[in-house]
Amino acid sequence: MMPTLGEAAVMMSQSVELSIVAKATAIVVAGLVAARLASHARASVRHLLLAATFAALVALPLLLVAGPQATIDVPVARTRAAAASAVAVRPASAAQPGAGDGAILDRQSYQLSELMVARTVWLAGAAIFLAPVPIVLWRLRRIRRTGLPWSDLRAQTHALALARGIRRPVELMRHEHVPGPITFGVLRPVIVMPADASEWPEADVRRAVVHELEHIQRCDWVVLLVARGICACYWFHPLAWVAWRQLSLEAERSCDDAVVLNEERTDYAEQLVTLARRLSATEEAPMLGMANRSDLSTRVSALLDDRQRRGRAGLGLITGAIGAAGLVVLTIAPVRAVATVDTAVTVETADAVTGQEQRDRRARRPRALDRALYEAAKDGDLNEVNQIILAGANVNGVIEGDGSPLIGAAQSGVLAVARRLLDAGADPDLPVEGDGSPLIHAAARGHLDIVTLLLERGADVNQIVPGDENALMCASEQGQLPVVQLLVKRGANVNERIWSGRGGRGEGEWRTAVSQARKNGHTAVVSYLMSAGARE
Repeated sequence: MMPTLGEAAVMMSQSVELSIVAKATAIVVAGLVAARLASHARASVRHLLLAATFAALVALPLLLVAGPQATIDVPVARTRAAAASAVAVRPASAAQPGAGDGAILDRQSYQLSELMVARTVWLAGAAIFLAPVPIVLWRLRRIRRTGLPWSDLRAQTHALALARGIRRPVELMRHEHVPGPITFGVLRPVIVMPADASEWPEADVRRAVVHELEHIQRCDWVVLLVARGICACYWFHPLAWVAWRQLSLEAERSCDDAVVLNEERTDYAEQLVTLARRLSATEEAPMLGMANRSDLSTRVSALLDDRQRRGRAGLGLITGAIGAAGLVVLTIAPVRAVATVDTAVTVETADAVTGQEQRDRRARRPRALDRALYEAAKDGDLNEVNQIILAGANVNGVIEGDGSPLIGAAQSGVLAVARRLLDAGADPDLPVEGDGSPLIHAAARGHLDIVTLLLERGADVNQIVPGDENALMCASEQGQLPVVQLLVKRGANVNERIWSGRGGRGEGEWRTAVSQARKNGHTAVVSYLMSAGARE
């Protein structure tokens, strides 16, 4: 049976790759719909919307991996249908290993091997689709080196560039292997004309130069180059290529509009047709070329349409498009679906279970899952941790007398387990009375990599847990010099004094990091703390 929408969302959230693809699809669809709704607006506006869409695709994986996370609970039924779906559900007896554990691990190993194959295929496809880009760049570099400067039009080109607000020097040259006008370059943009352009009518040359200057002013070459690289990464996604084609078309139409604001439209349309005929007998010119055979009819029709609005997008539209794209990606990227197990019984035994028994199961299931997650984290078993999180365990569940799953991971010292729990929403600062905090346990055991990870994820370096002091004090007490040095560099207070009571009768002592290190004979730690400003 096909998984429900909620189960599919959970399944995709468990894989970074699937999550990126699903969210990228939503972003591209939003961009294409916005461009479609703006069909009567200026071409520059549609180009802006599509460029903002590709910018959002660049930001998506960065925010998804390194940004904050927002979880949405999705109830997942424990029924035969759910068991047959792509969402794995951990049984209530997860804390008690049995014969079924081997099957679960075998299934996960199979899924991991499938994931490796999928990643290999994706990397191979991305390499294939990226391969033409360096080839084109090499061809353009060769054209720049072997082209002939067109000195006669240098002054005119400079004047036209200034009129368009271009302050960078623009080089104009001719080349025998270029069938039509093209432009490329960022800091030193160049316009390359065909070798016989000197025989063209003056108006044709002027229109061609204005078209290419508009590309330079709009930074179209960079935008299309980046968008082409993004499409190579999403080579399997047809909508990405649709957006790329539409972006290229709107870039050309925007430059066409810039030309006909001061030129005769019919003459310019005839020039485009002539250039397209030339291209039909040669290889397609490198981006950006003035004439493109595949989009010619659309561009000519737009040129001759009296109702078509023309001109550049204003600052307000640019700001709005960037803001809208940022809002979309910031809204979509952090969202992650997490399964919460609905303890409905299996289809085969539904009639035999009373409503009271179902309520009892609902009451027991979270505690069993949470303890199972703690035990798996303490054992450093990443596979088991993944399965139990998928089943809906609370990553911030507190196990009385033991701690939390992240404390268990800090005890085991397995970095991958700690990172998985944090990615799933575990609180790096969650204190447990009588059991300390994740940072305290990692510091006391000298797990430098986990201490670093917790601090990077926002753990408070000076957090005090009554009865367990703080991370610096515990690390000093155990003689963990590298951890002590890291904590001090991250802002730990070397002179923090914490009262440690005994027996609840007001008896106890004031403790510091130095006193704890000295008490256990860790002279190297004492020396370092004193050099860092600690006082006796």
